[in-house]
Amino acid sequence: MSPRAPVPSSANGLVPETVSERAVAGSASAPAPCAILTRPDGQADALAKALSAAGIDTLAFPLLDIAPQADSGALAALDSALGALSSYALTVFISPNAVAHALGRLIHLSSPEGREAADANAGDLWPAALPVAVVGPGSAQALADAGVAAPKHRVIVPPGGPAARFDSEALLEQLDLTALAGRRVLLVRGDGGRELLADTLRASGAQVDIVSAYTRRAPEPDTAAWAALEARLASPERCAWVLTSSEAVRHLATLLAARYGTRDGLHTPGTPQVLAQILAATCFTSHARIADAARAAGFDRITQCAPGDENLLAALKTWADPIQVKHDDR
Repeated sequence: MSPRAPVPSSANGLVPETVSERAVAGSASAPAPCAILTRPDGQADALAKALSAAGIDTLAFPLLDIAPQADSGALAALDSALGALSSYALTVFISPNAVAHALGRLIHLSSPEGREAADANAGDLWPAALPVAVVGPGSAQALADAGVAAPKHRVIVPPGGPAARFDSEALLEQLDLTALAGRRVLLVRGDGGRELLADTLRASGAQVDIVSAYTRRAPEPDTAAWAALEARLASPERCAWVLTSSEAVRHLATLLAARYGTRDGLHTPGTPQVLAQILAATCFTSHARIADAARAAGFDRITQCAPGDENLLAALKTWADPIQVKHDDR
């Protein structure tokens, strides 16, 4: 994995230096604030663009890799479920990745000889009578982008607002569990994950089929990725981690321990001063479970904001504002 350069600015038609180049060239002066984005490669592009427009550098440090399901048994189960959608009373997509990969597979299966048409629309293939439930607005947007949306389709999603929660618990509050007793429910996710939804549905009498549409893997950052990270975190007060997955945070904790040791100094190899700099940076999370994982990983400065990229962006802009003032006055 290699670090990705910040999104170019088109204000003057020039392509800016990469983050690492700026860190070296600007070593004599305070660097601009930098958000470390840890989503899978390519899935933080919109947030990176918005941050760049706000004058905040970004550094891509993906902590998960997402790939289409390739296991023959898992694919057979997915294909079987997609071929029998009309037999289900409800389908639940756990994440935007589940939506994208499952609906992509649906289009693939419906196309002649498995060839996807450029204008294929999953909304035309999804049964109008089959409601869909999702955990949050990101998955709802992924459904809408694929053509599965009101008024043709019923999409169940936890409500937004200042006190919004986008998790399994919030979704369960929106479901009529009594009406699902004795009926089939399809749950689409990646490999593994929390069992709360499936367990609760089964406890309510539903017949739950779980299929995997994609896989998650823990990437190993390469030398260039570590170098770029360490260059920026030489000024930890000007860096912020953006953590949007508790699984990714646990992988980060494993990576840090293997590379730098632990804060108690009991493990080797150990470069506790570098680890201290990394853990001194502020973390922004969007859920209490992610904040708990960050705390367990050793981070002390944790800000939990409301779910959604717009809330992450607002929180990061508030954090960066005083740093940008100092940066401009240097």
